[in-house]
Amino acid sequence: MKAKALQAAAELNIADLLNNSSKSAEELARITDTHAPSLYRLLRALASEGIFHENQQGCFENTPLSEPLRSDIPDSVRDNIRYIPNDGNIQAWMRFMDVLQTGEPVFEQANGLPVWEYLKEQPDLEQIFDISMTRLTTFHCDTIVNNCDFSSARTIIDIGGGQGLLLARILLAYPQLRGALFERDSVAPRAEEYLAAQGVADRSKVILGNFLEKIPEGYDIYTMKHVLHDWSDDHAHQILCRCRKAIPPHGKLVIFDKILSQAEGSAAVNWIDLHMLVTLGGKERSVEEFDTLLTHAGFTMTGATSLQVTGMVEASPA
Repeated sequence: MKAKALQAAAELNIADLLNNSSKSAEELARITDTHAPSLYRLLRALASEGIFHENQQGCFENTPLSEPLRSDIPDSVRDNIRYIPNDGNIQAWMRFMDVLQTGEPVFEQANGLPVWEYLKEQPDLEQIFDISMTRLTTFHCDTIVNNCDFSSARTIIDIGGGQGLLLARILLAYPQLRGALFERDSVAPRAEEYLAAQGVADRSKVILGNFLEKIPEGYDIYTMKHVLHDWSDDHAHQILCRCRKAIPPHGKLVIFDKILSQAEGSAAVNWIDLHMLVTLGGKERSVEEFDTLLTHAGFTMTGATSLQVTGMVEASPA
């Protein structure tokens, strides 16, 4: 209930409408073309959780918890909130008991299509997904750039890099690099536009393809951010084998994924891991699991670090 209520507030841009102001449910309903009594009940319920505040005049205001729902701030989570409880994900979670009985994901069973095909059939939702992933990557970029040394490389390719935010940030930090983004065809137009807007179009290109089948050869650095956790061990092994075939002897593979740990503060990654199980059959992995996957694919793991916002696993061809 809370997830769908938050999603509705995000879709209606309530936090934007309350920026530096307070408004009644009636005012908000007129602006959003919604039913005022129902909207009031939604906002009252969210306010009881500290998301929005109803003042003594019966008007609603933003709170520290609703501020991140604004679309005009750098750390906005609005698009992430719009995407996560989409109907496809909800339908999959309704079959959670099936997952526990079989160990198999149920998104396709619940929706008639695998996740990526489902998104392709719904361009508006796919765009929300891409934007939300770009927003999340924004949180990670400074940490990644500050903790990775690409100074000795001349070429880099980001596998499954969405619109290209991570690639663009790396290219901007390392002017000697030329880069490529390897993505599915539906993402390409937005990626090319984004890379051009970042001023790196002359040092980058978008290559279309399927990383389960073939990965472009010959780059010094191969990066994958939040890709492997989408996939089962069998598929992750397949992707890594494609990387091993493509990477030159001097090359380096850098995987950015959460690293499972028994340490305190790992609750969020445990829930993400469960969602991967339900929707994609993927998983978050421990250092030992990464090491096993990489070894079987012909790599040697050379480092594994839990950063503030993600994990970084480094490997070289064995």
